[in-house]
Amino acid sequence: MVIFATIFGAGFAVLLISLIFGHDADAQVDFDHGEVGHGPSIFSFRILALLAIGFGAVGFGCRATTEWSMFECSMAGIGGAFVMGAIGYFILRAFYASQASSTVDDEDIVGQQANVIDAVSATDYGQIACIIGGREFTFLARSADGQPIPRNAPVRITAKSGSVVTVTPID
Repeated sequence: MVIFATIFGAGFAVLLISLIFGHDADAQVDFDHGEVGHGPSIFSFRILALLAIGFGAVGFGCRATTEWSMFECSMAGIGGAFVMGAIGYFILRAFYASQASSTVDDEDIVGQQANVIDAVSATDYGQIACIIGGREFTFLARSADGQPIPRNAPVRITAKSGSVVTVTPID
């Protein structure tokens, strides 16, 4: 029983330290397992700590409440580790997925429809606003054909150079 309690305590301590001090600096074991996407790795300290907690808790519970052998309690502990690790992984993955990114690539901007906030004159820049990924962005804009575009006119972004976009009116 002491072994299971020690494994549970060590996993809980690692998880607690990771939750307090980890934030974006959660370490992961570097293993060439392919692209995981946006989310936690199954080899992160948090997931490994949850595996230890599940193993220790279920193993301790089996030894304390049943007459099972150490081997049977260890097998039950492995099952508990997988269940606890899977639950933790999917909860952390949901947290990662809900985080917004402020990075917008040029490919995301070109082709978007926008509205003119400040009129675009033939010789000067105006300003447009568009929604990309559920967030509103504003850009300096110039007319693609050199013709003025009035305020509140719908436009399409045709190109981006630096922080300035080129727009054409939508008829």
